[in-house]
Amino acid sequence: MEVTGEKYNVSYDAITATIICEGIMDLRGKEGYHSVSKLFEDAIAKEPETVTLDIRKLEFLNSSGITTLGAGLVIKLRNKGASGLVIHCSRKYTWQERSMKGLKRLMPALEMKFD
Repeated sequence: MEVTGEKYNVSYDAITATIICEGIMDLRGKEGYHSVSKLFEDAIAKEPETVTLDIRKLEFLNSSGITTLGAGLVIKLRNKGASGLVIHCSRKYTWQERSMKGLKRLMPALEMKFD
């Protein structure tokens, strides 16, 4: 599964249960992130034990994108009873540490790894 825009790419590898986000995601509102949300839903529907979200190459994510991650991925995984979510972040992009820590409040079992 893959969603590609002018400045970004989001893909899901079902074998490793990994969602990879790359580029600059500055889409507008819930409607702008509809395709990305659908990819998240499709990934969750496969019921992996643990989902890995790799955002190390995601240079920018606006507030609508962070909301989409929170509501469209983290909360849905938590409510589905998934046992784990691992987020791979990069210290290169300072927004990642600040923004992703907020997601931990939604799913305390979430594990963050920084490169």
